Amino acid sequence: MPTSQPSVAAFTSPELEALTPELPGPTDKAAFWLQRDIVRGVFQPDERLKVEQLTKFYKVGHSPIREAILLLSSTGLVVHEHQKGYRVAPVSVADYIDVVDAYKAVYQLVLFKSVERGDQAWEERVVVMLHRTMKVRKVLPDGDPLARELWQRAYKALHRELLSGSGSPVLERIFANLGDRAERYLNLYADFETDRERDHHAEHREIVDALIARDGERLHDLITHYFAGAQPMRDIVIQRLEALEGQRGARRRRAPATAPKAAAKPVRKAGRGRPRKTA
Repeated sequence: MPTSQPSVAAFTSPELEALTPELPGPTDKAAFWLQRDIVRGVFQPDERLKVEQLTKFYKVGHSPIREAILLLSSTGLVVHEHQKGYRVAPVSVADYIDVVDAYKAVYQLVLFKSVERGDQAWEERVVVMLHRTMKVRKVLPDGDPLARELWQRAYKALHRELLSGSGSPVLERIFANLGDRAERYLNLYADFETDRERDHHAEHREIVDALIARDGERLHDLITHYFAGAQPMRDIVIQRLEALEGQRGARRRRAPATAPKAAAKPVRKAGRGRPRKTA
């Protein structure tokens, strides 16, 4: 079951509500809560997702929970095992590196499409979202959970707005999915001390300025610098995942080998065998 970390379902604040997508029905709410709680680490990798427990945890019916799990099974956050049901997706070094590489490639692709295709209305939305984001206080994992969620959602909303000028909903959805998967790794394994002194506000203000100016060369340099600034944190995630995989390997090597059971000999019932030949 979930850790002691609070669920997003328990968070209430006008600021957070403004950054929450429209959730018209119980399935939408359950899917959003479960998705954010998996990303935040409320549910651990490989943890079984039991419908009965989740209905009590989120206080919704069985059908919305089942539908929410099915929706998330297409995102890479939830996996299905034959005859075992659904569980939170496992983690690995290979998966993390793949997700990060794809995230960076798709981000740059969609961002430069926004530079080419974005109109005046898009520019205005980006400036407004930047202004809202600048008002949000940076909070690391050791801070207040609600304030931390507000910080993460604010920057997710800003990046979503930056890419919304691309005119490609398909690429935007792919990016959003990769962003959730990358964020989960950071929440689970990153050491945010390497990020404590980083000025995210200043970096994003410069990116927006270059974007609005349609300065592709400047934008490329800023994005390269932006990704490089997070490399120390990514290195720590990889180190911790390698240590975790080493522990798993050691446990498998220590596990006693079980000898295969000998096949039981069939018991012949009296009177049912072949008749003996008589001389």
